[in-house]
Amino acid sequence: MRTELVGRERELSVLEECLEAALDGRARLLLCHGEPGIGKTRLAEELLARAGARGVPGMWGVAADSAGAPPYWPWRQVLRSMGELVDLPAIAEARRVTGDLARLAPDLFPSHDGTADGGGSAEDRFRQFDAVVVVLREVVRRHAVVIVLDDAHWADRPSLLLLQHVARSVRDERLLVVVNYRETEQIEPDVVTELLREPVTRQLHLHGLAPEAVARHLASVVGPHVDEAQAARVHALTGGNPFFVAEAGRMLAEGRSGGGTPGPLVSTNVRDAVGARLRRLPSGCVQFLRAASIVGRQFVLDVVAAMVGQPVLACLGPLDEAVRAGLLEATSIPGEHRFTHAIVRDAIEAGLETAERVRLHRLAAEAIEAIHTGRLEPHLFDLANHWAVAAVEGDRGRATGWIERAGEEAMRRYAYEEGARLFRLALDVGAGDLDRLARCRLLLGLGRALHLSSDVGGALEACREAAELARGLGRPDLVAQAALVAEPTLPPESSVTIKRLCEEALAALGPEHVAPRARVAARLAEACHYLGDLEAAESVTAAVLGPAEQCGDPVALMAALHARQLVSSGPDRLDERESLAERLLAVAHQTANPGELAWGHLWRVDATLQRGDLAAAARELEAADRHGREIAGPLGRWQLLRAQATLAQAQARFADARRLADAARAALAPTGHPIGPLIWLGQRQTVGHHTGHDPDVLAAVGLGDGDAGGPDLPSPGVIQALANALFLLELGRVGDAAGIYRSLGPVSTWDAKPHALLFSYAYGICVAIAVGAGDDVAPLHELLSRYRGHHVVSGAGCVAYFGPVELWLGVAAAHLGLLDDAVVDLEHAVKSCAVNGAAGFHAEAQYELAAALARRSRPGDTARARSLVADAASRAMALGMAPVTAKATRLLDELHAEPPLPLTRREREVAELLAEGLTNREIAARLHLSERTAQNHVQHILTKLGLANRSQVAVWVTGRRFEHAE
Repeated sequence: MRTELVGRERELSVLEECLEAALDGRARLLLCHGEPGIGKTRLAEELLARAGARGVPGMWGVAADSAGAPPYWPWRQVLRSMGELVDLPAIAEARRVTGDLARLAPDLFPSHDGTADGGGSAEDRFRQFDAVVVVLREVVRRHAVVIVLDDAHWADRPSLLLLQHVARSVRDERLLVVVNYRETEQIEPDVVTELLREPVTRQLHLHGLAPEAVARHLASVVGPHVDEAQAARVHALTGGNPFFVAEAGRMLAEGRSGGGTPGPLVSTNVRDAVGARLRRLPSGCVQFLRAASIVGRQFVLDVVAAMVGQPVLACLGPLDEAVRAGLLEATSIPGEHRFTHAIVRDAIEAGLETAERVRLHRLAAEAIEAIHTGRLEPHLFDLANHWAVAAVEGDRGRATGWIERAGEEAMRRYAYEEGARLFRLALDVGAGDLDRLARCRLLLGLGRALHLSSDVGGALEACREAAELARGLGRPDLVAQAALVAEPTLPPESSVTIKRLCEEALAALGPEHVAPRARVAARLAEACHYLGDLEAAESVTAAVLGPAEQCGDPVALMAALHARQLVSSGPDRLDERESLAERLLAVAHQTANPGELAWGHLWRVDATLQRGDLAAAARELEAADRHGREIAGPLGRWQLLRAQATLAQAQARFADARRLADAARAALAPTGHPIGPLIWLGQRQTVGHHTGHDPDVLAAVGLGDGDAGGPDLPSPGVIQALANALFLLELGRVGDAAGIYRSLGPVSTWDAKPHALLFSYAYGICVAIAVGAGDDVAPLHELLSRYRGHHVVSGAGCVAYFGPVELWLGVAAAHLGLLDDAVVDLEHAVKSCAVNGAAGFHAEAQYELAAALARRSRPGDTARARSLVADAASRAMALGMAPVTAKATRLLDELHAEPPLPLTRREREVAELLAEGLTNREIAARLHLSERTAQNHVQHILTKLGLANRSQVAVWVTGRRFEHAE
């Protein structure tokens, strides 16, 4: 029985506003929370009724109050409702997401085997989450939709992460999602925090009803004649909680109907309130309800009948009594019933003695096994839950087996956090009854689940323990599995552990284990590289590549190629990296592996950028993007976006570069990987080198408005220290930059990593000159000069582009007084940037060349310098490069102090027409001269200005116009 909704006018207006926004194409997510019984579900029912009256369908997804619910249970219900509204399988097939949805909701795609393999990665889960968004968008394109996720405090973490993904993905959809949860229950605080950051999210906190609303609510239960004093007493006892107010109303109604005076109106203790209702029911009905409470809020009659040892028909009487008492109600599924309120089920289950609860869980498990023999997969999570409780009586091995099966099933569904919970539960339940092999297997499963849940520390601890057991068992293959679970990353502790495990596995694996040895060796090389042991990494990858190619295992070969590419990231091995890209693309094509195809093209991007071929890099990025869309995971998306951001920065598309860098960071954020913010900062700082540093970057390092103290910059290695110093210099903090630079010691002691070698030397030249460390410029110039023809780019994944090597060689040579050398290098840099489209560095190189020419001051140098710097200033201003514009303007001012150029009035007229692109004949016609006279004027202009051709005259004229405009 549904009572009238009273006292919620304000809350309904909030819901109506959210509904109107959604109908207007502005998606909304409303977080509605309050204590148990406060009316969250009832409010959502009213919303759906009002939406339905306007032709807007509603969908429910209710989180189960039992640990036996399958992962993503609320979303499976939502998808089922979508299937009633549209042809969901057809949409999924058309959008090529059937396989991903079948893993999440197998009952909706019975013809598709979503459990064919037990793989799993962050990429896989992202693709699965995105598949839900894809079909959701298709549905709301046809119909505006309201979705209610009820009792979200019981939802598994994967369901909440999927909700977070939906909130991040929707903006202009006709969609309203209402999420109800109890504030008294534990819900994932990090997910709620992230949801509240999304622009679509609103929040609604439900409080108790006001006194007048309590009186109206009582009247809806007991009739119109409610005594004012009784209503006030009920309000005082219940705090206006609608559930308790209704309980009080039932007691008042029973007292009236019996002609007597009711006892104490109500208790605000849930168990007491429900217990009072149970005491008025026959013992058979109470026994039935207690058994049903163990199954969950929703249950099927045949399971509960088996638990109480009665035929189904014999249970119909107790069932009807419970329905009449307002404790149970039928669902839309034949044979299925549910408790009218989750509080009711909670209270009944909580009132059981421990021994009785354990007994009923065993009965439930045995009933499910007997009823669903031969098709137990859909019930694995129920069985795991029931046997986990029943195991206190014994039979731990049986319980552990079911829990492990449920854990593996959770991993196949990409519900990694549920997998981790279940593997931990199996280890706890099995405890001392597990043999070493079974425990090792469970620990490996736990390590894999924790790794995929971004719990690096927990994963490594599980792998260490598994490896120790495997060692005692004489199972090097299991040690190898432990070594391959986690991947090396920035915190050195993880790489140290992985290195030890890999070394142990390699020592124990025989030569016949070619493929496992290749994979472990590749992982060892990666760990050594992250730990800075480059010699060991080089040795291992050199030894493993041949066997990996010969073993015929493409997975081992691709792992070996990745490891080799990582250790070949220095500029000396650019040719080898290009060869490795070709080899990876070949095996990726053979295995039709889109992820590895994307990687192969990204390796080419690194190489083409380092060669300065921005057009080729753009083509490779397009190919990488095509293949990357097939995997569409956060890590792959991040790699693509960061590379696209680097190309945009190189081409002086600064707004695009900032947008893409921000998108890259956001794409990786759900994984918790620590590299994302670091790369973002590097990319945004490199954009700031040309445009000036914006508030986002300053705030990220603690230099925004209101921040006190020094900057909070990343912990430095050589390259990070130099990047920090250059950043501080560009902010005018010369003293801070000098302190960082001098902490590195002599250049000869720098331990610059190969992938960052070019950046280290280029940044080093810039910083050394600025902080007065002039003695370091010559050795840095010598080190960098070995890489003429290269461009300053990382060899291990795009971070930034810093122009041709010759630009920084020229800057260093000019500082050293080697002005002829400086001019040659800077002329090369100007030409290189003009050809490859690196517009920002073209302007910067022009400025540096102009400065070098002005210092050299040979005949014609000053005029050429003036022409170059005017052009540089014009280009920089057009691109929004404030720092370069300012430097160029200052140099123009200095050059103005010289005597004016000796052009006659007629020569100036001819120069103006040259700037318009006119030929000698056209100039002669315009000025009424002979063509020969016009030709003579042009030659005199070139001679007086010290210029080589007509186009340089045009640049000079443009510069003069810029100067006068200033």
